[in-house]
Amino acid sequence: MPQAGGSKPFRVVVHGLPHFCQKLSALLRGSQWKIHYQSKHDPLGLAVLARNLHRCDLAYTWGGRISMGKFLSAARCLGKKKVVMLWSGSDVLYAKQELAWGKKSSWAAERIHWAVSPWLAEEVRSMGLRCEYVQASFVDPVQDPLPLPGKFSVLVYVPSKDKSQLYGWDQVLEVACSLPSVTFTVVGLQRGEDLSAPQNVKVHGWIGNLTPFLERTTVLWRPVQHDGLSFMVLEALAQGRHVLYSHPLPGCIHVQGATQARAELQRLLALHEFRALQLNSDGMQAIACDYAPAKVQSELLRRWEEIILSSGPRPLNELAVRGS
Repeated sequence: MPQAGGSKPFRVVVHGLPHFCQKLSALLRGSQWKIHYQSKHDPLGLAVLARNLHRCDLAYTWGGRISMGKFLSAARCLGKKKVVMLWSGSDVLYAKQELAWGKKSSWAAERIHWAVSPWLAEEVRSMGLRCEYVQASFVDPVQDPLPLPGKFSVLVYVPSKDKSQLYGWDQVLEVACSLPSVTFTVVGLQRGEDLSAPQNVKVHGWIGNLTPFLERTTVLWRPVQHDGLSFMVLEALAQGRHVLYSHPLPGCIHVQGATQARAELQRLLALHEFRALQLNSDGMQAIACDYAPAKVQSELLRRWEEIILSSGPRPLNELAVRGS
């Protein structure tokens, strides 16, 4: 998608959370756009980043903030007005702390703010920013997902012992103790960490490839207190697994608290025991329709082009309150 008039392709600098920036760069590879992502661990990272930032048509950060920081300060010094920040989750919690400390930058606030989910966009707007929900997450649809396993099981993610309460560990313990016949599998813990749990809860460390775990799972349960949009949830939906989520999302079962989660797990377990529980077709359809990489790539490039060609830092359309 070259610029109007046949000039060189647009240049975009991608910055922020490394895992997601790498996924985004891979998604856009092969397009006519020049996408630049430089890891901060690269010895030449800062020099290359500064050069690319100077030349770019748009700067895109996976992660939002209301204070300046090194990247935004550099963008401002270089006169870059076309800056898009994609809020993704815990960045909102940090920003709320900075807001309380009076660290809100008017320049940062006036950039273009997107969020990965409707509920997160609403939370960003509560800080006085103009924020829009833009569907920027993507996973590959699974053409032939494996059938649900013969043994009913529940998969849970906890990234660390310190964050266990944020990820609903107290709820998991309560429900697991009340359903001793159901196996709960916990993944994500940092090396050397462990959690005290009953016998029907199996605790694992960080897993690079979740596919084998998802294939052996009936239900993914994500009882988080705060979230942007979990890629693990999207991957589970793509595999046709049932998902209990503390946020409303197509293809998922919206539950809040241990009582609701237990009731839904008992309902699904009963269907399983009667051999009436099938793959989550609604979840697979949601992935195919809304989160397919080709669709996300096309829409993202369209929106970027709209911003680049606009006369100011704001997008041309009036969708800034979409998802409210």
